[in-house]
Amino acid sequence: MNNEAAINDLYIDWMENGVDDYLAWGFAVFEYTIRYETSALNHANAGETTEVVIMGFEQVAEGLLIHQDWMLPLWGEFSAALARASARGVAIACLSMGHVELPLNVLILLAPALKVAPIKLLHLKNNGLRRDGIILLSKSIQMNQSLERLALKETHLLDVGCVVSLVEPSRHDNRLRSLSLDKCNIGLKGSLMSTLLHTLSLSNNIRNLSLAHNHIGANESEMIASYLATNPPINSLDLVGNLLSDADVVLITGALKANTTLRGLRLSGNPLGEASKVAISEAIYNISSLNAIHSSNHTCLVTSDFDIPDCNRYVSQNANRISKLLGVLFTEFAFTYLDDVPLAVVPYVLDFLQYPSFKLGLTRIFHLVRDWDTPMTNLRHMCEEKEVGSDMVK
Repeated sequence: MNNEAAINDLYIDWMENGVDDYLAWGFAVFEYTIRYETSALNHANAGETTEVVIMGFEQVAEGLLIHQDWMLPLWGEFSAALARASARGVAIACLSMGHVELPLNVLILLAPALKVAPIKLLHLKNNGLRRDGIILLSKSIQMNQSLERLALKETHLLDVGCVVSLVEPSRHDNRLRSLSLDKCNIGLKGSLMSTLLHTLSLSNNIRNLSLAHNHIGANESEMIASYLATNPPINSLDLVGNLLSDADVVLITGALKANTTLRGLRLSGNPLGEASKVAISEAIYNISSLNAIHSSNHTCLVTSDFDIPDCNRYVSQNANRISKLLGVLFTEFAFTYLDDVPLAVVPYVLDFLQYPSFKLGLTRIFHLVRDWDTPMTNLRHMCEEKEVGSDMVK
């Protein structure tokens, strides 16, 4: 049901006729896409998986297509078609509605279908949603047992009630695990971030959170750092394109030392300097000593605008730790990492690193760097102990 090519052809015809009324064009795109998708849903077969896209035109003034009453019957027909297709067993991989206003009367029409349609991703962008609309939307998807990802972008969240409503569905027995609130101006009102993180801590179901381009700065960074330090079940956090400073990144990356659940942290597009590069490096790969490497974060892959070693690539935390330890031990400066090792133990450490089966027994190095006071008699026994398996992820 991808109608992008048809829309491009329609646009070319429109412009060739010398029409430059973007608002009129936006309404034309909306009418075409909603009629197209309604028809496609009516003809979809049981067991089919499809994507549904309804849009206006983002070059319309302020990027929003204003709703008019003539659009209501089209919304009603579309909602009915979506509900019927769902009843026939048609799966919706993605329902996307962008640059089209969704006032309360439209959401009332859509609510019955949103409650039952097997939608995996609901993507709403620049829809002029207001508080009453957000609350109704939340109640609708709260009953949906298929929705896994909710993306609400370019929506001005007016108060904490809106934030609570958006996170609320994840507290119930459904499958919602990913929440994207990009360009929602969360950083412009401090209470929004504190409410969001508090509500997330109560739900414990959201795994992926995107807060890109939200004017997030110093006040919010403290909240984020405190939240991450509690080791919440968040697997990925997107903070791209915000207003984070070096001091903010120091706080956030410092929290990674106590966090073992975060797998991805995106910091690109923030006005960061050398201090941030140092903070990120020390958080995930502090090479000041072997024990410092051991104490680094071994689960989170941090992406930024800096050229930082590619660390924490493996699923296994132990595998990431080991790859870092071996990385420094097999450099020309390796011996500097043995400065604090008792002299009598050094031969055993070097012997271990050359041991033929060390690639199968990588977990052993953890014990070596964790406690240098291990009796030498046990070291040799530890190296020769038969390895059962490997933690390294291929």
